[in-house]
Amino acid sequence: MKKALFLLIVLCTTIVFSQDQPVEVPKIVVKVPMGETVQFQKASVNFIKVLEDSRCPTDVTCVWAGQVKILVEVKEKGKAAVQKEILFKGSVDTTLVASEGYKLKGVSLSPYPTSETQGKLDYVLLVSED
Repeated sequence: MKKALFLLIVLCTTIVFSQDQPVEVPKIVVKVPMGETVQFQKASVNFIKVLEDSRCPTDVTCVWAGQVKILVEVKEKGKAAVQKEILFKGSVDTTLVASEGYKLKGVSLSPYPTSETQGKLDYVLLVSED
C-alpha cells in the first residue's frame, strides 16, 4: 500500500511540474517560388531573382559559410511597390515589411546547394508572417 501511494504521489508531481514548460508555437512559412508573387494579409511579395549564391555546398567542408543575396519586390496595401535586396548570412535582419504590429520576414532560401548541383536551381523563398 505504501508503494502504491508513493507511486501515485510521484506520478501526480511529475504531471504537475511537466506543465510549467512553455510550448513553442511552430512558425508557419509560405513558399514564394522565383518569378512568382504571393499575396499576404497586408502585403504582396514578388521574388524577382537571386543576385548571388556563394553558400558552401552541404557535402563540402568550407572555411567560409557563404551567403545568398536576393531581389524581391514588396508592395504594401495602399503604398507603392519597393524593390529590396535581402541578404541571408548569419544573423542579418531579413525583414521584408514591418508596420503597426505586422511583420513579413524572409526565413530562408531553398534549395541549399550541393557539390553536384549544376546550373540554375528552382529557388524558393520561405516567408513568415507575424
